[in-house]
Amino acid sequence: MNGAARGDVLQRLGRLDRRWLYLALFACLAATLWRQPLFRDGLSTFSRPVFERIEALPPGAPVLVSLDYSPASAPEVEPMALALTRHLLLRGARPVFVTLYPEGNNMLQRLRDQAIDADFPESREGRDWVALGYKAGRQMVINALRQDLATMYSADLRGAPIDSLPALAGVRRLDDFAIILALSSGTPGLKEWILYGGDPTGTPVAGGCTGIGAPEFLAYFPGQLVGLLGGLKGASEYEAALADRYPERAFPRRAQLAMGPQTVAHALILLFLVLGNLSYLRPRRRSPGRREGRTA
Repeated sequence: MNGAARGDVLQRLGRLDRRWLYLALFACLAATLWRQPLFRDGLSTFSRPVFERIEALPPGAPVLVSLDYSPASAPEVEPMALALTRHLLLRGARPVFVTLYPEGNNMLQRLRDQAIDADFPESREGRDWVALGYKAGRQMVINALRQDLATMYSADLRGAPIDSLPALAGVRRLDDFAIILALSSGTPGLKEWILYGGDPTGTPVAGGCTGIGAPEFLAYFPGQLVGLLGGLKGASEYEAALADRYPERAFPRRAQLAMGPQTVAHALILLFLVLGNLSYLRPRRRSPGRREGRTA
C-alpha cells in the first residue's frame, strides 16, 4: 500500500462514526467472555514478596487475616482473599480471620463457602483455622489486640471459647502471629494495620487493596509493608503463581478469567487512540490552488 492509499485509509478512520467503535468493543468483549482465555501472568515486584513470605511459613504458623472490605469492592478484593486463604491452608498455616467492617462477617462466610469448604473439606474450624469475625471500634480493635486477644474476642463466631481452640494455641496477642494479611478497600484497613499493628509490634504486614487505592501504599513498601496485591491484577498474579507452584490443585482462577476482558478492552482502546491520533496528525495534502499561490 503506497503513502497516498495509507493516508486515505487514515482519513476515513478519522471520520468513522463512533458507534462502530462501541460495536467493535462490544464484539471483542463478548468474544472474550464466551471463550474465557487465560492470559499468562507473573508475580510483580510488589506481589512476589507476599507469595514468597507465605511459601516460607512453617507448618502451624498462625496468620492473622483481616477482611476489611464490603460487597461493593468484593470483585477486586475477594479473589485475593480466596487465593491467599488457599495458599495458607496448603502450607499448613493457621489462618485467623477478623474484620473491622460490619459487612465483614458476610465476606467471611463467602470465603468459607468458596475456598475453605469447597477446596479443603478435610479442614476443621477451630483446629485448622479460626473465624473471630467483626468487632466495632476501628483502629481501637487493633490497639486492643496488641495487648491481649481475649480483651476483644472471648469466643469465635460459633461461640466456642478461644481458650478451647487448638488453632489459637500459643496465640495471646498480635505479635504472636507470623504475619498480618490485611485486605481492604478503605478505612479502616491496611493503613491502620500498618500504623497501629505492624509498626508498634514489629509483626510483618502484607496485604491487598483496590486498584485505585494501591498508589497510597507504595510509600510503605518494602519497609513497613512486606508486599502488596493491587486490584484485580494483583489477584491474577497470585492465582497464576499458585497454579504454577501447585499444578496438582486445580483451583478456580476467578481473577485471571476477569483479566481477559479487561486486557482485551484496554488493548482495543489503545489501538483506537493510536489510529485516531495518526488520522489527526497525518499531513494534509496541499490543494493545487494553494501550491500555485505560494509559487507565484
